[in-house]
Amino acid sequence: MRKTHFLGYAGFSGIFIFVITILLLHGWQPEISILYDAMSYYVHGQPGWLFWAGLLGLGLGSLALVAGLWRMHNGAYARVGMLCAGIWAVGLLIAAVFPTDPKGSWDQPPSTSGMIHFAAAILAFTAITLAALFLARTFIEDGRWEPVQKWIVPITALTAVSLILFMISIVSIFVSSGAPLYFGLTERLFIFMSLCWIGMASVGLLRSER
Repeated sequence: MRKTHFLGYAGFSGIFIFVITILLLHGWQPEISILYDAMSYYVHGQPGWLFWAGLLGLGLGSLALVAGLWRMHNGAYARVGMLCAGIWAVGLLIAAVFPTDPKGSWDQPPSTSGMIHFAAAILAFTAITLAALFLARTFIEDGRWEPVQKWIVPITALTAVSLILFMISIVSIFVSSGAPLYFGLTERLFIFMSLCWIGMASVGLLRSER
């Protein structure tokens, strides 16, 4: 098995670890609303360490995917896209190290850890969207990605749209009296689309070797 093949499976492993931990945490902490509450709030419940493990797994899996793509592609667009994907991965790892503030603290000054977590998350979300946009051209023009080319445009477009919805939710805090409107829903939608993109890229990485 070649090294690039292993890196593609590592990308899948990151998705698997994150999804499993989130499902487990949702079962343990049903009070965290899917519609209104950030997933980061899971870290303050029992067992909160699972959220840390999920972010760590997804971050490391994303770094492995970037390493695999870097071995295959050259060109300005591809390099910028892979750099953005790397920023996403590092942002996840930073967000794992610095937990967010507890639920119900939107109307209070954020802690240092909370500010770092929020900034890292926003940077990561923006970066993975830019990665999808910059790499779309490379994937479409490279015949080795033919097995997943039909999914590139719709997944990239939906990732961008979900980021816009997430940002609108954040902006709503300036016109609402509490937490951003439907923050939990828009965040989960964006994370879902990001996982779809990472999964698609991992499949393409594996198929392109054959």
